[in-house]
Amino acid sequence: MGKVKEMAQQVQLAPMGESPNKVMADRIRSQWHKIEAVMPKHLTSERFLQLTVSAVNHEPKLLECDFVTLMSCVMRCSALGLEPSAVDGLGRAYILPYRNGRANRMEATFILGYKGMLELARRSGEIESIEARAVHAGDKFEYEYGFDEKLRHVPARGKGTQENLTHVYMIARFKDGGHYFDVMTKEEVEEVRKSSKSKDTGAWATNYEAMAKKTVIRRAFPYLPISVEAQSAAASDETDGGYTAALELEPLITASGDGVVESDGSAGKQQKESAGSANGEAMLEQVLEQHAEQEARTAVCKTCGNTCEGVAPDATIDDLNQFLCCNRPDYRWA
Repeated sequence: MGKVKEMAQQVQLAPMGESPNKVMADRIRSQWHKIEAVMPKHLTSERFLQLTVSAVNHEPKLLECDFVTLMSCVMRCSALGLEPSAVDGLGRAYILPYRNGRANRMEATFILGYKGMLELARRSGEIESIEARAVHAGDKFEYEYGFDEKLRHVPARGKGTQENLTHVYMIARFKDGGHYFDVMTKEEVEEVRKSSKSKDTGAWATNYEAMAKKTVIRRAFPYLPISVEAQSAAASDETDGGYTAALELEPLITASGDGVVESDGSAGKQQKESAGSANGEAMLEQVLEQHAEQEARTAVCKTCGNTCEGVAPDATIDDLNQFLCCNRPDYRWA
């Protein structure tokens, strides 16, 4: 059986005198045209780029993440018109690194912030106001569903804590005079937290109340008069952003003039431009065929989508299909 190499970090060793952060920033810039393609008019491309680079610099482990998942998260932020924040919990959207144990790699994850959910809900134009509040022990709180709905909350004096939080609720008032409210107990919030990738870290650890409020608003989204865009944003929360398939259709590698295959980055800019033309694509295909038996390869399971990178040249598809990534592993060369 052929040997499968251990996957190396996605960020290559920086050239002499350049930091990994500089290399990543250059690599992001080389793919920025894809982000601009889905960017709404109210965003400024240069500002959005600087905020993206700042978010990566703020969280060094993003340098270790699969580059396609990172760009997918950035593209999701761009498509939603939400700037990525370098602070957790209170921003409109942010990007965090997590280890995918099944794929044995670090991946970037899109997190929709509490303020981001409120902003998306208000964009529909149908909502007069929307808010969420926390209830703590000692508060006077009662609610009732049905034909005669009611919700009454009188906070007690003093500041509530995570430990004595009992409920969270949200209220949306519509411009036509209607309304919608929902209530979650702390036990229900905890069930959601336990299934979260960041259950013990990130926003849940530093801003529990804000995340609890976000949770009750997200549960209410299907019942609010909001856009498909907002519904999609809630569905893509805590995922890779949902654009990895589209990004992987365009190779993140280019052929340099001396016949060496290199990752997209600041180097080889002239070759990247030519690769966009028919001649460039033909050259890339020819180079890849020439190096197919010499360079490490990538395979993808057609059943579950698991990606296996850094595969040794002498490995076969039969070798890969012995890995139990799912019930029916079916690998093909990417």
